[in-house]
Amino acid sequence: MIRLFASDLDDTLLNIEHATDSYILDTIKAVKDEGKVFTCATGRSLHEHEISRLHIDDNYTISMNGAMIRNPEGKVIYSKPIDKNVIKECLTLFNGCDFDYSGDEHTYSTTTLEEKIEGFHRDGFKELPGNPVRIRDFFMDFIFKCPDEEILKHDIYKINANLRDPDTHQRFVEFLESHKGSLVNAPTYDPYFEVTQNNVNKGVAVAFLADYLNIPEDEVMVFGDGGNDYEMLSMFKNSYSPENASDEAKQRAHYVIGKSSDYSVSKEIRKNLEKAEI
Repeated sequence: MIRLFASDLDDTLLNIEHATDSYILDTIKAVKDEGKVFTCATGRSLHEHEISRLHIDDNYTISMNGAMIRNPEGKVIYSKPIDKNVIKECLTLFNGCDFDYSGDEHTYSTTTLEEKIEGFHRDGFKELPGNPVRIRDFFMDFIFKCPDEEILKHDIYKINANLRDPDTHQRFVEFLESHKGSLVNAPTYDPYFEVTQNNVNKGVAVAFLADYLNIPEDEVMVFGDGGNDYEMLSMFKNSYSPENASDEAKQRAHYVIGKSSDYSVSKEIRKNLEKAEI
């Protein structure tokens, strides 16, 4: 019997607009109505506005690739920040580059909002008429053009970077290699960087939450589609990837289901709940 359901968000649980809707939220409610637990397990920072926008504020949340877990009341029950000396070194070596440093309440960006929006457009993000997702929605919890000294006042759990300049990209690869004992890069997709403290990943975080809730690992079901889901998919025997997942994610998962755009994750959760009732 499955008692804990953990799912990645983008291209996994969420709809084609990268948002929740009535079908997804009704699925999460059905889990809770059965006395079971749902948690997202995402690379997103899940700060206040984002959690509210997704309507998942009364659930456990695993964010920043497993660097933080909050309970349904919003209290942090698990956190693994990056060493501040490493953050300071990164700020010095990559001064002026487009880096985002995610803390527990805000993401501190070294660039401006206008530059960030321009980058989204350059990467192909299109705001379609009638689509509720707007680029600016992604940045409601950001503090832009943040000075180094302000960033260093806060615990930082994740560094995000999309380095388009080949020389800067290579320098950051070398920086990560020189810190492989303390940092890990687990991007959803290349060529982005999603850097956390070493040994931080969604699989470890889900295992912690299961133990915290006294739920055996064989009663955990996980869903994921990309590079930051690999450990989670490998660790749990009840692991699922949607058809649109990366090839390696599907190889690591024990089961492959339909496309995320067809609500395959919500349908699989509902199927499991129905089976448990028989």
